[in-house]
Amino acid sequence: MTLHARHRILYVTADFLATNLAVWLFNFMRYHIEVSARTFGSLGSFLSHTPVMVEQIAFPFVMLGMYWLSGYYNEVFMKSRLQELSVTLGNSITGAILFFFVAMINDLQPDRAHTYLLIFLVFGCMFVCLYTERYIITSSAKRKIEAGTWALNTLIVGTGEDAEALLARLRRLQPVMGLNVVGFVSTGSGDGEAAMSLPVYDINEIEAVSDSLVINKYVVMPQPGGDNVTKNVINRLIPTDRGVLMSPDLYHLLTTRVRTANIAGEPLVDVAHAPISDFTINMKRVMDVVVSSIAMVVSFPVICCLGVLIKMDSKGPVIYSQVRIGRHKKPFKIYKLRTMYTDAESNGPALSTPDDRRITKIGHFLRKYRLDELPQFWNVFIGQMSLVGPRPEREYFINQLLERAPYYALVQQVRPGLTSWGMVKYGYASDIEGMVERLSYELLYLENLSLRIDIKIIIYTFKIVFTGKGI
Repeated sequence: MTLHARHRILYVTADFLATNLAVWLFNFMRYHIEVSARTFGSLGSFLSHTPVMVEQIAFPFVMLGMYWLSGYYNEVFMKSRLQELSVTLGNSITGAILFFFVAMINDLQPDRAHTYLLIFLVFGCMFVCLYTERYIITSSAKRKIEAGTWALNTLIVGTGEDAEALLARLRRLQPVMGLNVVGFVSTGSGDGEAAMSLPVYDINEIEAVSDSLVINKYVVMPQPGGDNVTKNVINRLIPTDRGVLMSPDLYHLLTTRVRTANIAGEPLVDVAHAPISDFTINMKRVMDVVVSSIAMVVSFPVICCLGVLIKMDSKGPVIYSQVRIGRHKKPFKIYKLRTMYTDAESNGPALSTPDDRRITKIGHFLRKYRLDELPQFWNVFIGQMSLVGPRPEREYFINQLLERAPYYALVQQVRPGLTSWGMVKYGYASDIEGMVERLSYELLYLENLSLRIDIKIIIYTFKIVFTGKGI
């Protein structure tokens, strides 16, 4: 079990116990200030009352789900004190409101001030118990990081004097950034590799080396071969699902945007992870599972009817699968209702055009109303896709896109979507130039990603489904 996993379990366990203690303390105080509670005769009788026992047992489990949804467990290291305070404050307010409506709504007293007092007591007990244990755990972790006992194993991708100078800076900033550099990665230039102070590993063995050394981060330096070599290195590292850090000066290779990863340490930008709040990440996944589950049930009769029409129109399977590239360049099989003849790509991959003869008669109808995408709710349900996200492409076209627009690598930070801002605003692309143009909308989505934007895109997608027109 990794250090991250053990630390996450520690937070979950401590939160569960702290929430239990908060509920017990609230009921203890409630017994002493509420006349109706004292009619039970003793504190033990009140606490063993069935509704109170149900609250004591069930509420902590419900709150663990709320803590997860808030994103508190997404990143268990390098938590800022201010962030922890604000998240815990939000968790406590949510818990107090939830406890009031679920457990106390039937026991309201005519005295409104008394009701407010009870709600404040729930909040106070929750906040004090939660923040105390979280502060202790986080402070302990911070001390271990500052002492060098705990750190994020890191590889510097580059060699030579500049790499050694970067190593010296990162070592000085280790208490702030928590990066423990364990080696360098050679990309084949041979520049100063023999004189390096730490082991040098070959870029061609990066996956195996990273697994054996439990690497968490890469810090990419400018490569001697120039910008193209540096871009190729970045694109190779992003699929490893580890942090890929670079200086803002290098970030122009992918885009003109700059967002720093740590304002107190070395100015580095993480290009492997999108700037999305933990709450948004978790809430998007909840929404994906709920909506896709309902959609699969509702759309099943529609798919069956369309399947009959597809079979009557042309020979071949009803469901068509194709390998696409998803988050962090991981390939997956996407499922669609077949809209083309079975030999449509006998001459190799090709983008479709409005008057494409490969598309069947029913296929034109399905594409116009995006009904061919219905089976993809399964991809959403199992986590390969999201309801909203950049359009997943085939590797054949991705390689061409990276040559024209290297910043395409940024859209692979998130799960691809069943619908996207690019598909809503631009629609299907018939050539690489069109795909590059559509890509600008996908990057705009990443810059403004939120649940509100997702809902807006879904509404516009419904407009396309019902009208057959984009916007």
